[in-house]
Amino acid sequence: MKTTLLALVMLLSVATINAQESADDLPKKSELSTNLLDLVIAGTLNVNYERLFEKNQSLFIGVNFFDTYGYYDAGYLEKSTAVSLKAGYLIYFSSSKDHAGFFFYPQLKLRTGEVTVEDYYYYDYVNETQVNEQFKYDVGGVSAGFGLGHKWLFNNKFTLALNGDIARNLGNFDSDYLDNIELRFAVNFGYRF
Repeated sequence: MKTTLLALVMLLSVATINAQESADDLPKKSELSTNLLDLVIAGTLNVNYERLFEKNQSLFIGVNFFDTYGYYDAGYLEKSTAVSLKAGYLIYFSSSKDHAGFFFYPQLKLRTGEVTVEDYYYYDYVNETQVNEQFKYDVGGVSAGFGLGHKWLFNNKFTLALNGDIARNLGNFDSDYLDNIELRFAVNFGYRF
């Protein structure tokens, strides 16, 4: 009985190891990632999904919560209700790497919401209180642009991508305070499955 049980456990272990190895050999179709640079600098929570296609191309969709406009006022942020949706089509230029290496992408971004920043503060000597003034601005709008980057793939599962993009705002936009051109950088860490 003990030998039968031991043989059964060993057989299941070998089958599990073989199944895991064959699952690792299958081509990956999707990738989830997050932009760690945005999280640290601007407090923006970012979730990205990339659908991998043949011929080193992919469709990228990202959602940013608590978004900002570029890195404007990153050190003075009080509150952000902005949410953005970004879509891009990635083209990888490596002929030997699977969805890794140098890449280029056109992008389109839709953003809605407001950002509140600490504009300035002063001390009121008459009332002996500190007064904080805040400034609120709308970051809603549509922008189009492109980006460049490089992606590394580790153990056929984990990815690290460094990229930057530039976009021009289209349509109605508060250009009194913000520029029409937005620069954004990313350090994306991802998991491929």
